[in-house]
Amino acid sequence: MSSDGIIGIGGFKMAHKGWLTLMLTPSSGLGSEMLHNVVVKRLFHRVHPPGMLASNMDFRIGCFTLIDEMPKLFREANILYWAKALLGLVYDFIDCAIASTSESPPFNIPHVRFIEAGLALSFFVGGGKPSSKTGTTHAAFLLEEVIDCGDEGHDFTKFIHNMDPNPLLDPEDFGYDFALFLAFTQHVQYVKTSGLAFISDYQGIHYSTLAPTQFSYRNNIGNTGLLTDPQIMTDPSVSDGDNIFGEGNIGKAVSEFEKRHICNDFCRWPGFALEAFGA
Repeated sequence: MSSDGIIGIGGFKMAHKGWLTLMLTPSSGLGSEMLHNVVVKRLFHRVHPPGMLASNMDFRIGCFTLIDEMPKLFREANILYWAKALLGLVYDFIDCAIASTSESPPFNIPHVRFIEAGLALSFFVGGGKPSSKTGTTHAAFLLEEVIDCGDEGHDFTKFIHNMDPNPLLDPEDFGYDFALFLAFTQHVQYVKTSGLAFISDYQGIHYSTLAPTQFSYRNNIGNTGLLTDPQIMTDPSVSDGDNIFGEGNIGKAVSEFEKRHICNDFCRWPGFALEAFGA
């Protein structure tokens, strides 16, 4: 991890430039090359001066103890794991729908995926503090694929917020149609999980839309979008009410989804046969 290569600081995570080399290199994904460029993320909490409100922007960055940070990092990785599964559920649904109808959809299907990511643990190897045993965990990091903004310098964008199941973008904004597709994926996820879960906080990079012959949404050829830092919204009945997906998991967003979601052309295409929600 680069000590001076800070990429950015979010609400509770700090991102640094880093490099990853694995002893056994996989054929693809993180660590598939020597000194693979990665984003290294660590969690932090805000330490405010005494008597200062928590909403005040005057704070210093405080580090969690390892015993507190590990469960939080595992939860972040778990969110990405489930987000990939729920997005895959949508493409399974799309495949089945298109195979079952004689008419092709009157729109392009974007190919979007979530970044590759994994947890990295640092271990003591001796020569450190006398109280530290060799082989014990020293630190933990969340490693993520670098998002390439491309030669055109595409902006990192939040397409859908976790408080509203509709696009944050305006119709004239670049990426609005892509945001509509993401709203459609929420509709599918909600229906296919019987109203229990869907992805929110959709954010990342949207590239130019490609013609159907230029990409396949079943592989990594011609991505039209690359996403990161999702949130999983679940009904309170999931996991017996325990919040397994973090503080951004707002149960009210699930219970009000049918009322607040506004169907778009993706949702309304007869080939998908989705129940209409919203006004």
